[in-house]
Amino acid sequence: MSFLLLAASLVGCGTSKKIARTETKPQVVNILAVNDIHATLPNFPRFAYMVDSLRGIYPGLLLVSGGDNQTGNPLNDQYVPKGLPMVELMNALKFDLSAVGNHEFDTNGKDNPLEVLIRRANFDYLCANVVLPHADFPFKAYKILRMPSGVRVGFTSVLDINSGNIPDTHPDRVREFSFKDPLQVGKDMTFLKDSCDILIYLNHYGFENDVELAKNLPAGKVDLIIGGHSHTKIDTEQVHNDILITQAASKLKYATLITMALHPDGKVQKSMKLLPVGKSGNVRPEIQEMVARYLAASPLEEVVAQAGDHFTSSEQLGYLMADAFRKSAGAEIALVNPGSIRMDNLSKGDISLMDVYTLDPFGNEMVLVNLTGHEIRAMMLSGFEMDEKRPMVPSGLKLQYTLDAERNVKDVRIFNPDGSDFDMDRVYKVVMSSYMNVTYKYERSDAGKSLFRTTAEGLIDYLREIKTVPSYRKESRISGAKL
Repeated sequence: MSFLLLAASLVGCGTSKKIARTETKPQVVNILAVNDIHATLPNFPRFAYMVDSLRGIYPGLLLVSGGDNQTGNPLNDQYVPKGLPMVELMNALKFDLSAVGNHEFDTNGKDNPLEVLIRRANFDYLCANVVLPHADFPFKAYKILRMPSGVRVGFTSVLDINSGNIPDTHPDRVREFSFKDPLQVGKDMTFLKDSCDILIYLNHYGFENDVELAKNLPAGKVDLIIGGHSHTKIDTEQVHNDILITQAASKLKYATLITMALHPDGKVQKSMKLLPVGKSGNVRPEIQEMVARYLAASPLEEVVAQAGDHFTSSEQLGYLMADAFRKSAGAEIALVNPGSIRMDNLSKGDISLMDVYTLDPFGNEMVLVNLTGHEIRAMMLSGFEMDEKRPMVPSGLKLQYTLDAERNVKDVRIFNPDGSDFDMDRVYKVVMSSYMNVTYKYERSDAGKSLFRTTAEGLIDYLREIKTVPSYRKESRISGAKL
């Protein structure tokens, strides 16, 4: 049970407010934090056992998530209603709070409104920089919890937004929302310290952004930032502007055990320890049974093709996706954005529906767009910055990127698959996801037309047709930049 032991040393950090207390001993608040679970259902039985064990030691333990609970496992993503298994599992573990992550919005659709799913949670979702479609929408800007000891623990949250001023999800899924600058909102929310003894930011903002926020906050207002979004594994204490910042990688590989000690003079000390979770070890049987029921109800074990070789990178899998979309859409060119490739390896042998929906979980439609070579190049330049300096994955052409010392794109050259010159003036039939079609900003004449089939369906059609997938081990269509 060594994973239950706390680090002995505490990182000291005083609050700006001293409160009147008769106690002579510090009042201790314990928190177990995870983030970016991405529907990793197989790890929940083990995690539930750890939560139970820790609650036996720390009866008032708070259990929180830094957001992105959704998207990443077809058992959850293809469930009807979409995303319900994750909410039910988090309810079963009695989570207290969750940040709103960008992938929470992936579950928002006409037949599966996000609001309905959120109302099924027995815990609150926090986001202070979202403008809600109506006053009763069940996101909250903050929550103040009163512990049995009387200590008031305040939580708020900010969500990262991209250059389009929305979170990283399909724009159609956030059409009814708008979003404010997370840095400014983070600074504004420090007023909460007047109403609580400990103030915690439960963010989905990324580690580097959390550090920047901490440096911009007034001294003594915020005690702790529990982070998410960047999948950062923080295993040593990170203190910036006297604020402890934590994050626990992703997919329930780890959880962070945090101790907050409120002294009679109002000062707060805190410590953290990163605990391994994983799948192996003792489990809670009831949670294991829940996961087994989701698996038994799923048709996703069906094998649709055979892989003739191992896939050893997301680039190789991206080539497969692009080839599949091009064939299924009857297009000349297919383009896949790097963020949509959600696996980095696939073993030789059976390819199941589970594999397909794990690789491509988002439910985006295929869109056919008529683009000139110049418009394709403009799209490449726009997408490189939006995709965190990563290239698109093509089928039907080759790409040569030129980057400067800071990895900013200076030029993109396009070639035919055989390496010959690409006719930049000609119009091509290009297939891409609906996410790419509405997100990338560049000058073009054609707005595109949906094929009303998802990219995953296109991939399944292709796999069923070819039956055996050839090796992509020696395939190379991108030079000068890496996924």
